[in-house]
Amino acid sequence: MVEFPRIRFVLAVAGLGFLGVTGCVRTVPYAKRMAAESEKCTLVQALMRQPAPSQAIQQFVAEGKEAKAPVVVYVRRPEESTLERFFSEDTECADASFKVVQENVVDAVVVYLQEVQGGYAYDAQRSSPEHLSMDGQPQGTVRKDGTVWVAGADDSI
Repeated sequence: MVEFPRIRFVLAVAGLGFLGVTGCVRTVPYAKRMAAESEKCTLVQALMRQPAPSQAIQQFVAEGKEAKAPVVVYVRRPEESTLERFFSEDTECADASFKVVQENVVDAVVVYLQEVQGGYAYDAQRSSPEHLSMDGQPQGTVRKDGTVWVAGADDSI
């Protein structure tokens, strides 16, 4: 005769195994995720060279709080009234003057992206987590040109 606790154990293991198998089927392979995150970093590095984001970073660093300005990147989705983090997980995206952070910090350069045809409209400003905004005027656009992101002069933003 099979004991009741043993049946529960067998059912629990079988259930977890089933969830594990179905979960593994849906996950994006690690290499693809890393390639996507790397592409996002390339975009952010191109953005940080543009006048408005670059100026915000320079002001932050000039205050002497940190050697590298913390940068938080969001994607605005006005049709859904949402802000979504651009990077899906912790990232090592940085250069000599900035580092992308995922955690909420008291003061950071916040970059807002909004998808436009072929790229993103962006605006960058100093902000804190309690002052995130769905509003904001685009300061420019970036578009993919082959393998690089380039600033676009676009009157339709």
